[in-house]
Amino acid sequence: MTRAPHPAPSALALLALVAVVGCDSCTKKESKTPAPAGDAAVTGPVIVAPDGSKIQSTGVITEELAAQVAGPVPKTGKIKAATPMAVTCKSAGQPVSPTIFGIAWADTDKDIGATAHRWGGNTTSRYNPKLGNAWSTANDWFYENIEIDSWEKFVAKAADKGGRASITVPMMGWVAKDTEGCAFSTKHFPHQDKTDPHRAHCGNGKKPDGKTLLDPPKDPSAWQTRITPEDVGAWVAKIKAADQKRGRRVVYQYILDNEPALWDSTHRDVHPEGMTYDELLEKTIAFGTAVRKADPEAIIAGPAEWGWPGYFYSGKDAKAGFRVKPDRRAHDDQPLLAWYLRKLHEHEKKTGVRVLDVLDVHLYPQADGVQHADEEGGDGGGNTDRATNDLRFRTTRSLWDRDYADESWIGEQKVDDNENGRVYLIPRMKELIAKNYPGLGFQIGEYNFGAEHHVAGAVALAEALGRFALHGVSHAFYWTYPKKPKPAYWAFRAYRNYDGAGGRFLDTIVPSSSPSGTSLFASRDESGKKWVLVALNFSADRPFDASIALDGCAAPGAIRSFVYTGTPTGMTSGDAKIEGASVKARLPPYSISVFELTGP
Repeated sequence: MTRAPHPAPSALALLALVAVVGCDSCTKKESKTPAPAGDAAVTGPVIVAPDGSKIQSTGVITEELAAQVAGPVPKTGKIKAATPMAVTCKSAGQPVSPTIFGIAWADTDKDIGATAHRWGGNTTSRYNPKLGNAWSTANDWFYENIEIDSWEKFVAKAADKGGRASITVPMMGWVAKDTEGCAFSTKHFPHQDKTDPHRAHCGNGKKPDGKTLLDPPKDPSAWQTRITPEDVGAWVAKIKAADQKRGRRVVYQYILDNEPALWDSTHRDVHPEGMTYDELLEKTIAFGTAVRKADPEAIIAGPAEWGWPGYFYSGKDAKAGFRVKPDRRAHDDQPLLAWYLRKLHEHEKKTGVRVLDVLDVHLYPQADGVQHADEEGGDGGGNTDRATNDLRFRTTRSLWDRDYADESWIGEQKVDDNENGRVYLIPRMKELIAKNYPGLGFQIGEYNFGAEHHVAGAVALAEALGRFALHGVSHAFYWTYPKKPKPAYWAFRAYRNYDGAGGRFLDTIVPSSSPSGTSLFASRDESGKKWVLVALNFSADRPFDASIALDGCAAPGAIRSFVYTGTPTGMTSGDAKIEGASVKARLPPYSISVFELTGP
């Protein structure tokens, strides 16, 4: 039976549980104060130019400036009630990378305005480019080989929607041999917990008790086939040739596999042992070199790690326990990503070949109820009571706030590099790059703050998109994609098509400020005569009367405003007004407001 080319619901809850279990025996190492912000984090994004080339831009918005946008009210710490809503008009600003507005696949409506489409997820680790229409579902769905649409169809759809494409290339070593086989066939494993309702001969690899895992066959070649760097290089060359024939670069990026620290669980049928530091480095160099040779101008990203433990430990460490961490100890107790970047930098210095342009990690909230799998094959579920919505909003602070302690098992972990549960993902990763491999970009290859069916989920998503722009993220891809007319869809529309006619957040972002409980993100065009502002209100029941000072701007000549509050009508016209060099507007509870200013 042919299935749609999307992974089945991910097992994020299970992964979190695995991480917690691994942490029960962690060493505890507290840091009483968070690390100070450093200039190393002030770098602009790696931008894809209109012709498909890549540009390393200059960053000017420091962490201190970015923090003037106070955002969701923190649970503890200073409340910035007196911070004005303002835009620093005379700032040179910094470029907004258009590809931060990316999504998975190319199957949603064109009018969402997505700029980049990612062929990625667990199943892409097992895609066979020689067959072109087959991959394995692995642990997501009964370890089956299935028939899918080809990469050509994916790229064509991305091009038709006006976006670019990012393609995950497999490097784990095994890919689907056909469209029919499966790892745990009932012929060889007759007694299993469950079988596929559509393929009764394919089981889930568990004993009838539903808990005990069956050992996979020692030789995967019965249903899988080897993939080599040469195979991937030939595929990339074919993709590049297709773009040349098309007359424009659509595929701008290749991602080196997906979530390697979880290979031994997601893909345990072919990779039962935990990924090691050395394996990740060797495969990155081998497959990255093949991609670079086949398409020298492409952006190469990796390692697409799944989440918090994967930033610091290998799969082998996770399997043994983080207190033992045998792999990390064997590598001078260096955190995985720091070691990985440093070794790749040394490789470039030695060989002259750069096999990585962008550090890629994934981020999913781990706090209870915030985000989980939905019923549509994605990860946009989540509770929507007021307490969870407030928690969801606060969780977005893990993107940037050095003082925010994650309200999940991450915050309770307090081991090695944890710094009292403070994630501050974007500054952390930019500092990691600056110290170990200067010049790389940073991307978030998967993220989702949950509740895409509720206006609070839309507001949280709009906050994340604004932070990506403000903090100079190079590329980002929502998992999977916001479906029309869900509220999360309108969060994208607020930045990419707020008026239904292509109105969008502009190409340069400048410093802005807002009090706690609100956010304000400000963009302008090259001439400085057109501005687009996005304002958010995180309160469930209180409107906010905004007076936005346009510091250093001439009074605008005209204004259009739009607001989204979760109603079925989507974005509606607002009633914002210009008063001198300021904008006056009421921000409704749980809302996204857009102000377009032109003139004089």
